Amino acid sequence: MTTDTPAPDDHGHGTRTGVIIVVVAVLLGLILLTKGYGSGSSEVSPATQESSKAAIVVSTTTTLVANPPASVKVKVVNATNVQGLATKARDRLQGAGYTQVTVGDSPKPQERTTVYYVAGSQGDGQAVAKALGLNLDQVLQIPEPPPTELVGATVLVMAGLDLS
Repeated sequence: MTTDTPAPDDHGHGTRTGVIIVVVAVLLGLILLTKGYGSGSSEVSPATQESSKAAIVVSTTTTLVANPPASVKVKVVNATNVQGLATKARDRLQGAGYTQVTVGDSPKPQERTTVYYVAGSQGDGQAVAKALGLNLDQVLQIPEPPPTELVGATVLVMAGLDLS
């Protein structure tokens, strides 16, 4: 007579372990997807998709993809009475690979530098702030109306006394 009894050391544990591993892997994958794309913006510009040199900017709350520095148009405005501050900031940005940087002056002085970005360019704004040694709390979406004419720039740096 043949009986279908399992071998002494086979009690179905291998199958359960495999299922547990698969469930944990799926959960980890879902967590990584939601954390990695939790910025609220799901749009990726064509330049970012085509470039293998895209920088990744990491903050404590969100990971954002920034365009390569050479493709980001930045305007730096001197918002102080310190002569040459916008040019000094432009030189720092050019040293970090930003090649499309224009400078100007602001009639409204401010002590603390603010980096503004247009909608969809938060990663670029954060990368510019990092290149200037600024904190991410100094990066904001540009208000309407903007503090100065952008002239095609997607990131505006209002250089304050903390950059002098």
